[in-house]
Amino acid sequence: MGKDKYDERCDLLEYISEHHNEEDMRDVFLNMDIALKYIHEHNYCIEVFHPSKIEILEDMPDHIQFDNLMELSKDNIKKKDMIREDIYNSAFIQIGFYTNTLKSLTPEFLNENFDEVARFLPEGDIPYYRGVIQRGASVYFSEYVLEKTNRDIEQLEREIDGDNNRVLQKTNKTIGELDNDKINDKIYHQINGLRDVAFVSNLLVPALVILGIFLIGLFCWIISLI
Repeated sequence: MGKDKYDERCDLLEYISEHHNEEDMRDVFLNMDIALKYIHEHNYCIEVFHPSKIEILEDMPDHIQFDNLMELSKDNIKKKDMIREDIYNSAFIQIGFYTNTLKSLTPEFLNENFDEVARFLPEGDIPYYRGVIQRGASVYFSEYVLEKTNRDIEQLEREIDGDNNRVLQKTNKTIGELDNDKINDKIYHQINGLRDVAFVSNLLVPALVILGIFLIGLFCWIISLI
């Protein structure tokens, strides 16, 4: 991706070294997932999923840039597998940071010893990580957080007595979809640009071939008249 719009940038390793409390890490992981979902929705995925290739721009946790992207497969089965792999890699990296074992953690060890590792994860997020790591769930972290938050609101409504409950229902029933599209549109502007170039190329090459054939035919016809 282009790197011409933001002056200050650091990779995820550097960012976590300065923002290593649980709340800050969870915030950047949530925004990382939102960016990942945005990339998938634009038919791209992550070619190199490594913390050194994930950048935080201007020290803002909602400005996440994955450096190495590639197009998703046009085959639906392969496409789903690529998306699932990205979601797994993201969860794996997050767990590695929470447990401070990123350099030594392996998928095999994590799968076999998840219960022990889970003690170091945010309690409310353990079901999500278990689903992705042990069951191969293809669910975005942001979708899990949204669903959990809305269920918590519904539970709160049930626990509040009648009058207060009616007030709560009038003010806020659920939280809407989590997204960061305006920022991600700027960071990943080249996604659409690259696709436009590819689209033009797909049209231009056949047109040039047809034009070439026409010109050769025209030239041969002119020669035959001489």
